[in-house]
Amino acid sequence: MKLWKELTLILAVTIGVSGLAATHVQADTHTAFINQMSQPVLKVSRQNHLYGSVMMAQAALESDWGTSQLSIDAHNYFGVKGNYDGHSITMSTAEANASGSMYNTLAQFKVYPSVKASLTDYAKTLRGGTTWNPFLYQGAWRENAGSYMAATAVVAENYATDQNYAEKLNNIIAEYDLHDLLDRSTATSHDADTSTEVTPGVDYSSYDGSATIKSGTIRFYNGVPTASDKVKSVKTTQLANKKVKVSARGIVTSDQSIWYQVKSGSVTGWVQITDILGLKTN
Repeated sequence: MKLWKELTLILAVTIGVSGLAATHVQADTHTAFINQMSQPVLKVSRQNHLYGSVMMAQAALESDWGTSQLSIDAHNYFGVKGNYDGHSITMSTAEANASGSMYNTLAQFKVYPSVKASLTDYAKTLRGGTTWNPFLYQGAWRENAGSYMAATAVVAENYATDQNYAEKLNNIIAEYDLHDLLDRSTATSHDADTSTEVTPGVDYSSYDGSATIKSGTIRFYNGVPTASDKVKSVKTTQLANKKVKVSARGIVTSDQSIWYQVKSGSVTGWVQITDILGLKTN
């Protein structure tokens, strides 16, 4: 009996030590993933005016902290289906049916050349939505979502079939203090793709798209004008009805007016949203 008790005690201690070691390994893996992804997540989230904490948490959840075969073989950290520049891979995936029950199915997933490409494509989806609804995720944009939890709710509703998706994202963000790490800073002039004057009090984000300038005379600004910063502008009819490249967006925080940086030939400047037609993402 004494020998049995000693063996039981040794076994219990061994199991306890093994469990503790496994916890440490998991924590180290998660920390390494966050350290690896922090800089690219910061850059891409700021460029696109998204919550970096949500981006990081979703990358962690979808890729199982960078250990999934899809993230290893395809740099696909968000489980994005389809093909990227003609490259894809077929893998098994778990989906939920209408009742919430999970089942396995085969699907094609995008293969990315790098981590940055995966993050950028994810951000493009959140900023550009889908072909049938370009504003599908607008509730997750930082100018619309008052907190990261508001953003995760929108992402969960439209991105995943898992009914506990938002809760899982929020738990990851809270456990690893991702809000403090990734959301405290807003976009700067270096983050947005701007080549003209940067105005204080304006939230900038990059934008890859096109539009047509409306007919008539418009004001073409050197930067985004605000009540406290009167940037230079010119009146012009030369851009009337011209198709232009749209490279950035600026939202004035005081009145929420929206401006777009456009380029026509070698000329780059800012116009108000009311002066452009047919705005679309590339």
